Amino acid sequence: MLDISINETIVVFEQVKDKIIQKAQQEVLKLSVPVVPIQDKTAVLPLIGSIDSERAEYILENVILKIIEMKVEYLIVDFSGILNIDSIAERYLFDIYSVLRLQGIEVVMTGIRPELAQTVVRNGIDFSSIKTYATVKQAIATQES
Repeated sequence: MLDISINETIVVFEQVKDKIIQKAQQEVLKLSVPVVPIQDKTAVLPLIGSIDSERAEYILENVILKIIEMKVEYLIVDFSGILNIDSIAERYLFDIYSVLRLQGIEVVMTGIRPELAQTVVRNGIDFSSIKTYATVKQAIATQES
């Protein structure tokens, strides 16, 4: 009887622990891709850390809606905080760019470090149609002129 009770307690504990971990992961996802308004109808999407397919999919499914709701017309996607990116996530990022362009939002990318650029090119992703700048400051200055 004691063994059954201990076993049931462990099973319930594991279920509660898994729910807490899943909720924490969702919160981290929300906090890891903030849309920061910087001027009227202009915002920055700073990407920080590693971008995997789960995080890129979250951006595609949730952040795009937030950007559209905010009535952003000019979005700066800043890659300066990216540590690494996998090939599936690269494709998602290109899809994100395409969806936003279809919504009439001008999207530019900044902070693409040489090693990240080499990875993207090596994986066959063509970013040549996307406007890129070295820094967010340059992108803002270009948009204002």
